[in-house]
Amino acid sequence: MKTKILAFLTTIIFFSCQSNAQNGNTKDVKSMLASYINAGDTNNVTKLKPHLHNDFRVTLYDGKKDGTSILDKKTYISFIETKKFGGYKRTANYEDIQFIGNNMASVKVTLTSPGKPTLKNFYSLVKIKGNWLVLQDYVTLIP
Repeated sequence: MKTKILAFLTTIIFFSCQSNAQNGNTKDVKSMLASYINAGDTNNVTKLKPHLHNDFRVTLYDGKKDGTSILDKKTYISFIETKKFGGYKRTANYEDIQFIGNNMASVKVTLTSPGKPTLKNFYSLVKIKGNWLVLQDYVTLIP
């Protein structure tokens, strides 16, 4: 009987710790993405760069052309810096966050701004040395 109670308590503690870790990761991911989005919205390359993985890329699906465009990190940074991208405040609606182990995540976010196209973003994130980084920003425009 003591063994069953001990096993039950151990299981509860294990899942409780996992749940707390997941909640902590969710908070960290949302915070990092908010900073990443804000850096683009304000065309602040200095604040943007620390959120980008070395192999970062943007994949943009264009429904009108039925095709994709891929921007590497250097190109994306130059587009933010020259204000080809960004420059206006967007509201982020976090729709889904999925964790793959402790160091990877996939996040679905809808970005809206009055008078601007609505964007549906699917972020691929990786946690390196305790910091979440954006590995890929997969974007599509919502008509």
